[in-house]
Amino acid sequence: MGDPKGFMTTPRELPARRPVDLRLQDWREVYEEFERGHLEKQAGRCMNCGIPFCHQGCP
Repeated sequence: MGDPKGFMTTPRELPARRPVDLRLQDWREVYEEFERGHLEKQAGRCMNCGIPFCHQGCP
């Protein structure tokens, strides 16, 4: 389980988007792959509160 206050200490990061001209040529994901370390940091921002406000907008 992550730190309940992790969202205050770890800034939100989003993966980079693939360029539009490349996205128009295939059906791959819009976003570039995120490294495992970044994924773990972002997952640590979860407050595990049981009330999914983050589904509407992550703090």
